[in-house]
Amino acid sequence: MNDSIRLTYLTRHYYELQGIRTAPMWLCFLAMQAQPYAVHSNGKWNDLFAPLAMGLMILFSWLAGRYYRRRFGWLNPAWVSLPRSGFYWGLVLCLSIWSIFSIVVLGFIGSLPYALTLVWISPLFNKEDLPLRRIYFAAAGAVVIFSTLLLQLTHQDGRIIVVIQCVVLIALGIADHLLLMSLLAPARETADA
Repeated sequence: MNDSIRLTYLTRHYYELQGIRTAPMWLCFLAMQAQPYAVHSNGKWNDLFAPLAMGLMILFSWLAGRYYRRRFGWLNPAWVSLPRSGFYWGLVLCLSIWSIFSIVVLGFIGSLPYALTLVWISPLFNKEDLPLRRIYFAAAGAVVIFSTLLLQLTHQDGRIIVVIQCVVLIALGIADHLLLMSLLAPARETADA
């Protein structure tokens, strides 16, 4: 990839590639899933757990933002690049309508993980994104969709689906961070030694 394409992509997607910034949110959701199984002491743990997790999430997100600003610099914030594909937006609309219908009318929340997965795999449908990023988002989406389907077919606890989504989103954040670091490093040229 030549320098002009690399720098253009980097400046357009700089905030999307700051994957460590979103990791605290997914860690907080993971902690919320573990909370009912934690040892309780007269209900005090329940009363303190959610505010404590949210406070830590805000603190760690702020620290991650500070790390990115000090380490890599700051750009004028831009909107997240959304796919322009009509197929993608039609799919999101249909799946969202089906999820709402199944929750409200049928009382079944099982289609919600598919709608959420479709939303966060949007880089897959964005033609501006690098092929590597599209590939790892496709692989992550496949892992979540197939594991959700398997867990629903075997009638497992829904918390496992949330845990899988969170772990995959943390892995995507790390992958985005590594991609950001690789894009910031200039291409090495063969040196005459």
